[in-house]
This record gives sequence, structure tokens and C-alpha cells, in this order.
Amino acid sequence: MDLNIEIESLLDKQAPDFKISKLLKQEIRNYLDNLEEIFKETQGKAFLVHHTKKVDQFLSIIYKVVLRKMFQAFQPMRNSVPIALVALGSYGREQLCVYSDIDLMIVYKDIPGYNIKEIIEKILYIAWDAGFQLGHRVHEISELPEVARSDITIKTALLESRFIIGSNFIWMETQRQLGII
Repeated sequence: MDLNIEIESLLDKQAPDFKISKLLKQEIRNYLDNLEEIFKETQGKAFLVHHTKKVDQFLSIIYKVVLRKMFQAFQPMRNSVPIALVALGSYGREQLCVYSDIDLMIVYKDIPGYNIKEIIEKILYIAWDAGFQLGHRVHEISELPEVARSDITIKTALLESRFIIGSNFIWMETQRQLGII
């Protein structure tokens, strides 16, 4: 059965987050078990890009699941929710090795009424329960210049960032801040 259909079924039954994480964990395990076949077809940089895109797909599913759980039938448009998931470092460069940590930054704008921190926590918990090894950062957009000034490693990682999913408006604001950095 298709993963999206299975997730929709679980969401319709109001399944707990852990059941969705368990399903995602199994899908990730299936993907990892088939890496040898994928590697035969795509090697080198093409394999790394393929792997990175697959991780993007899983994180996008998690993001969409959380929005569905939080807003149910009243889900706003993706650009209306002031959150963006951003890949950093080798993940941002689309050079993610198979068993590397996934360097993820969640950028947000704290707007009353969205329960942003609860949404972010749900994203992280489902990702962890699904088996992702996250090296993560969570920042409000306005914090980015100060964070970059505090550590050259962080500054470098920010410069190698790539948008995964979320609000395009938040991503554009993030890019403006990165331009300042």
C-alpha cells in the first residue's frame, strides 16, 4: 500500500503520533534495506542527491502530518504557517551520506495563534521516533544574525542551507537574513 494512503488512514482514525512514527520508521528501514540496489543504479554524486531527496520526502511527510494533526480540517495554506524546514551542511549541499546525522534547522516567526513551539516539538518528536538522527537547530528568523556571529561553524552551515518545506515567505525572510550574514 502507498505510504501516503496509509498515513491518511491513520490520520482519519486519529491514531497517536507514535503509530505514525512507527509506520515511517518501517518505511525508512525498507528504504535503507534497498540501498544496495539503488546504489547499483545511481553512484557517486547522483546517489547522494537521490538519498538526500528521499530524506527530504520523509521530512516533508512528517511536516504535513503535524499540520494535519494540529489543524485537522481547518488546515491553513502551507505559506500561512510561519515555519520553514531548512537543510544545513552536507544535507544542504545534497551530499548526505547514508548514516550521517541530518542537519536540520527549523526557522520560524512566533506569531500568536499558531502554537508554533508545539508544532515544532511535534515535528521533532515524530522525526526522532521514526529513527532520524537529527542534528537540529531551532531559531526565530530575527535570531539568525546573532547566531551566525557567535560561531563560525554555524555561520558556515547557514551559508550551505537549502529549503525543504514550509512557508516560502519564511524561507525568503531567512534568505534575506543569510544575505546580511
